[in-house]
Amino acid sequence: MDQKLMKTNKPTSVQINIQDGQMLPNTNHDRRFVSHLAEQFSDQLATKDTIKNGDPLVYELFHHAFITDKTDMALGMSVIAAGKVGNEYYMTKGHLHESDDQPEVYYCVAGQGLLLMDDLKDDFQALPFSAGTAIHIPPQYAHRVVNTGTEKLTFVSVFHVAAGHVYQSVAEAGFAYLVMDIDGKPTFIPNPKRAQFLNSTTKN
Repeated sequence: MDQKLMKTNKPTSVQINIQDGQMLPNTNHDRRFVSHLAEQFSDQLATKDTIKNGDPLVYELFHHAFITDKTDMALGMSVIAAGKVGNEYYMTKGHLHESDDQPEVYYCVAGQGLLLMDDLKDDFQALPFSAGTAIHIPPQYAHRVVNTGTEKLTFVSVFHVAAGHVYQSVAEAGFAYLVMDIDGKPTFIPNPKRAQFLNSTTKN
């Protein structure tokens, strides 16, 4: 087991600094740039140009795993920058949980956006997500946060380490709708990747 993930049955705490976008201590810290989400953004020409011209940071995430002899809770914090690739707002990659009985709770502490939830079949939900909003994500719903505001969007999450994260299947299927800036307003546009995915699975 990684030194950072050593078990402890003692009470522990972390410190969340919303202003600085930090969570300390943490057992995982990742920074995801446009290049890490290249296949998720719909406008591939704009994506290539954005990467070529600096590859800006889209979001940063922290996790802290609380491992005991009997439990494996984890706390996460994500900070999404304000910005767009083409007309598509910055967003998280989006993922499913590997274990199909694992939910998650997201709580927004700053900023404004949307929490997208999609069972990759026939149910898509997009709930407003702003400071003070807590949302329960049922098992087997892919989930993604989109920053539709002009400031950073920060949220915390609670989940089990054993839930696992699945990214590739979500990237291949795409969410049912894209969230685009049309005339200065967040607008839902059907995702052509989803239609292609459904056609390919039907043929198989």
